[in-house]
Amino acid sequence: MMLRYTTYRSIYEEPLQEETHNQVSLWHRIIDGIQTRAGKSLLILMIVVLGCTGAFSVFAGEVEEPRAEKNVIIQPGDSLWSIAVAHKPEKMDTRVYISSIREANELKGLDIQAGDVLSLPLW
Repeated sequence: MMLRYTTYRSIYEEPLQEETHNQVSLWHRIIDGIQTRAGKSLLILMIVVLGCTGAFSVFAGEVEEPRAEKNVIIQPGDSLWSIAVAHKPEKMDTRVYISSIREANELKGLDIQAGDVLSLPLW
């Protein structure tokens, strides 16, 4: 038996068992791939593509102009979010509908008061 000395292991420990190709986990292969320049570039590209896809889906519901308006009296405990969820078109993003409510009512912020009347755009 030949003793092996490294700076990281004691010479009295059992010799290291060489890893075979099958023992290397998929996770280690992915981490090793990301550590390369090409891996880092691919990771950055994936983040940019996914970010752009999310940004486009936010505005996907805003295709046409509203056809009419509906007036709603704000009740205590109501918020723009709860009103938008209750009245928005099925496939429209809630954030886009809140933006259209704010635009239709010339609201500068998200604050609304009980008893106020909001005009809700209808598609």
